[in-house]
Amino acid sequence: MNFMSRLQWHIILVLSLTTWCMSCANIMSPTGGPRDETAPLIRKRSLADSALNFKGGDIQFEFDEFVQLKDVRNQLMITPILRSDAIVKVHKKKVTITIPDSLLLPNTTYRISLGNAVQDLHEGNPYKNLDFTFSTGSYFDSLSLNGSVIDARTGMPDTSSWVFLYPAELPDSVFLKQKPMYAVKSSGGLFQFKNLPSKSFSIYSLKDLNQSLTYDAAAEQISFLNQKVRPDDTLHPIALYSFVEKDKVDTAAPRKSLNKNKDKGIADQKFNYQVAVDTLSPAKRTFDISAPLRIVLNKKISAFDISRIRLYQGDVMDASADIQLDTSAQILLLKTDWSEDAVYTLKLLKGFATDSTLAQASAGSYTFKTRRKSDYGFLTVLTDVNASNIIELLRNNKVIASKKATDTLISFPMLNPDNYTLRVWEDINGNGLWDTGSFTTGKKQPEICRLISASIAIKANWENKADIRPKPQEGNKQKMGR
Repeated sequence: MNFMSRLQWHIILVLSLTTWCMSCANIMSPTGGPRDETAPLIRKRSLADSALNFKGGDIQFEFDEFVQLKDVRNQLMITPILRSDAIVKVHKKKVTITIPDSLLLPNTTYRISLGNAVQDLHEGNPYKNLDFTFSTGSYFDSLSLNGSVIDARTGMPDTSSWVFLYPAELPDSVFLKQKPMYAVKSSGGLFQFKNLPSKSFSIYSLKDLNQSLTYDAAAEQISFLNQKVRPDDTLHPIALYSFVEKDKVDTAAPRKSLNKNKDKGIADQKFNYQVAVDTLSPAKRTFDISAPLRIVLNKKISAFDISRIRLYQGDVMDASADIQLDTSAQILLLKTDWSEDAVYTLKLLKGFATDSTLAQASAGSYTFKTRRKSDYGFLTVLTDVNASNIIELLRNNKVIASKKATDTLISFPMLNPDNYTLRVWEDINGNGLWDTGSFTTGKKQPEICRLISASIAIKANWENKADIRPKPQEGNKQKMGR
């Protein structure tokens, strides 16, 4: 083979290999790189933090990238609260807050928080907790006030309430119709006011359902102190106990109903029910002999026929069974002296219940087996004798049983294996019921529950003990409250 032939052969081979490689290659789109997770940074501000003698006007922040504002209405908080809203604008890399001089009080320290409202334009990364202070005078107010908001009924922290301060000289009615001077959102039930002057205040908390910053809507949870507070003489944290006031007159603006067809939808549903028993494995012990059998219907019952509800133990009908309709008018409760480790059958004949449209519930049959007493655990509570105290046992935050502290040993038998908690409340008027407070009538405080925080494990066929007697050091702790 001569030189030219070899050269031609090599050229053909190279071209063939190049074509083959190109046909096998995967064509990939160029990637955009990792996602930007960096928050914008402040490069310049027109007013230094902690500035004095501010006379109103624009406060401007310049960031290192283009920014946007999100949810300013809920994120922006200026205290003391202004008579009208400040103006907040964004343009490219600048955020401007405009506060006219006419809205500012003389010789007053202001605190402004934008929360997480400032975000970068493309990825939405927030500048977290943007806040700063300034004074309209030549000095700063530096006092603080802190405490906790506790749900009076549960003893748990009230985690979603605002805490308000009003000048002490204003009447109590301002809570109903006027925004507070200072407001702060509780965090985990705790609150703290900063940069307060040495003045007396009235203090309240409010679960603000309609975001009006006034107590104007029914079912809003509130608390208050009967005495005034002053930042420079409050040595201990303030304890507020919140409650929902009964018969509160709703003075809020009417809101449009979002469930116009709710009642119509219920009326169109077929009348049916569920029986709260496990019928999948009748041979297994599943039914709780410490509780009634529940027949839960999807509509309110206008009438029910006891003769059409029959309970059998084996082949023998239990004529002693008691059947009642609970207050919701949608649950039938069947109570009897349940035998241990026994097979029962509940037979429901057609028409055992009737709704308001005269529709009749269909027939059904349910076979189940009861537990033994050894399937349950027991709890003994050690307590001081106080007939006014009610001890409540809770499972999954629901009250399972309650007893008065009339002895040093209180027993809770027949408990399902699980984790439980205890709480105690003082039944001040001795009516056996927890009583809420009242703000509009006499400023009455609610009865207060004390949660025993430790979880109590209950095991089958086992007794546990819980000592809830107050420890000596607990009596020395003082809190400003009620």
